[in-house]
Amino acid sequence: MNKYSFIFLLFILLSLGSVFAINSSFLLSKDASSVYLVASFNNFEPVEMERGFGELWRYSIDLEPGEYLYKYIIDGEEILDFQNSNITVFNGEVFNVRVVKEPYSFPKTGDGRVKEIYFRNERRYINPVKPGEIYLAIEFEKNDIEDVNLQSNAKLVSKEVIESGNNVIYRFHVFTEAPVLKYRFAIDDSQEIIYGYNGTENFFEFDFSKPIIPYFDTPEWAKGRVYYQIFPDRFRNGDPHNDPKGTYNWYGPHNQSSLGSSFYGGDLQGVIDSVDYLEYLGVEAIYFNPIFEALSTHKYDTKNYLKIDPSFGDEEIFLDMLDILHEYDMKVILDGVFNHTGTEFFAMQENFAKQEESRYLDWYYIKSFPIRKSTSSYEGWHGYADLPQLNNNNPKVKAYINHVIGKWMSLGIDGWRLDAVDQLPVSYWASLYENFKNIDENTFIVGEFWRDATSYFEDPAFDSVMNYIFRDAVISYARGGSANNFVKTTNAYLDKYPPQVLHSLWNLLGSHDTERILTALDENVDKMKLAAVLHITFIGSPLIYYGDEIGMTGTTDPFCRVPFYWDEDMWNMNIFDLYQALIQLRKDSLAIRQGDYNVLYSKGNVLIYERSYKSEKVIVALNSKNASVNVNYKLDGEYVDYFSKEKVNVIESIPANGFYILFSE
Repeated sequence: MNKYSFIFLLFILLSLGSVFAINSSFLLSKDASSVYLVASFNNFEPVEMERGFGELWRYSIDLEPGEYLYKYIIDGEEILDFQNSNITVFNGEVFNVRVVKEPYSFPKTGDGRVKEIYFRNERRYINPVKPGEIYLAIEFEKNDIEDVNLQSNAKLVSKEVIESGNNVIYRFHVFTEAPVLKYRFAIDDSQEIIYGYNGTENFFEFDFSKPIIPYFDTPEWAKGRVYYQIFPDRFRNGDPHNDPKGTYNWYGPHNQSSLGSSFYGGDLQGVIDSVDYLEYLGVEAIYFNPIFEALSTHKYDTKNYLKIDPSFGDEEIFLDMLDILHEYDMKVILDGVFNHTGTEFFAMQENFAKQEESRYLDWYYIKSFPIRKSTSSYEGWHGYADLPQLNNNNPKVKAYINHVIGKWMSLGIDGWRLDAVDQLPVSYWASLYENFKNIDENTFIVGEFWRDATSYFEDPAFDSVMNYIFRDAVISYARGGSANNFVKTTNAYLDKYPPQVLHSLWNLLGSHDTERILTALDENVDKMKLAAVLHITFIGSPLIYYGDEIGMTGTTDPFCRVPFYWDEDMWNMNIFDLYQALIQLRKDSLAIRQGDYNVLYSKGNVLIYERSYKSEKVIVALNSKNASVNVNYKLDGEYVDYFSKEKVNVIESIPANGFYILFSE
């Protein structure tokens, strides 16, 4: 066996030693005549190690859990253990540190011992909303303790017990008028164990005048609202006079080329002309894909951030639209594309024209000269030469972006959706978020992020994100997936995100970047109805992609960007009528709009959950199976079916791909 094999064996044995932690072996692979171990467990008296096969030296001893200092004497020379990077200095000498842990034992409720306590200065555990309001959480391994209560000088609003993987979290929502919150945790595990500051029984203190974690709340108006996404060129053509040359026929025929690059004439006047439709549907806010001047149909290649694209109108028509939408109590969210520009943007144009003499070279990531329209000359967003990547670390770029957001916010917009936020560090967005809030604390900031967004809420950087996790969960369930998988997927973010965020999350089923939801569900209308029920009744804020509510179909970009069908003969009225009814229900029900969410039953394809607010309860029951399922779920009282108006106290069965929405009497 060669030297490297012995080193590998040494690593394995050391790992096993730390797992069992009673018999500890010191192992060394070295070609030597003599090896001694000098260690603190023996008052640093050298003990001779036993030579095994080949070059392996061993010394074994039973040790109590703790930390031990050691080093080797090899042929008379003191040498550290090169495989152990844990070192310290003691009495002027350098030693390795061996940590001996207790053998792993499974947590046991009622043994009067707490295996592990998780409580740190992170928003997961200390989550201040505003002065006087805070969430406090403490975490343990499952089955380790019986209960936890909070002892404090605050009023307890709610207590939640949340299972998170192999752990359980106890979260307390409290209010206080005291300038300093004093608190500690009382752990019940056959006896009371007090956990306070530094592990003592002393109270923790949270000074509301000097929060150790920033305050974080989302605008009240944004919570539970119904949002609608409009891709401007494809929504409605209200003014043919501003149509670009060669505008394509609205109803096609459509193909990859026409949908990808042709203009269809949609504009802001078209939105104004559609306000009655939007009101009838129940829309309460509109998110617009980019409306600033650009060459493309999608407008993500910005030419001028300070000007409305001429094919959509001008600033005057924008202000008219803004006023009209606000009259209908519809908020306006603009798309902020701040990590790249188009090649027609003034700074990039000067780079092309003046080359090394340009004042804007450091606004981008220039690679070589002469600068040509090529990613060999500069960094392009995702490798696209049409989308040169901005240097957002440049103070002048930051100042320009602040100028842009200041202009449009001064005109009265209500928020921003920020594009492709994963392209820049969280710290950048957190700084920009602070700028937004300094202009207007009620502005609503949403990040485009497709995965777990927990890190963006720590400082924070956004009020919400586009919740693609929800979309994935709905599609999987509606296609016949299990209720437990839906619950597991959604709980993964519901349990991790700050509670004050949950009602503002943009729950979407489709967008300009995905296939349409009806297409994703194989154009099965019953499956689509299941998705719609989840979309509108789940905790969060539904974001409807234009046309999904009338049953439009289409695969991914660009086929998901077909112009809206204004010919009502092309609408699927079953889908539209359901959406309209569900949205009205949401607007009428505080339980659905801003209430708590609790899973009552999840077995096989059947999912039953409750939305509750004060005394109001709404129960939603769904079955994603292509066959009726017997449930026999007894309710806690008498409920009324929202659609049939029948009284119900037991859910006996749910039809194939069916659902019930039940109100408490």
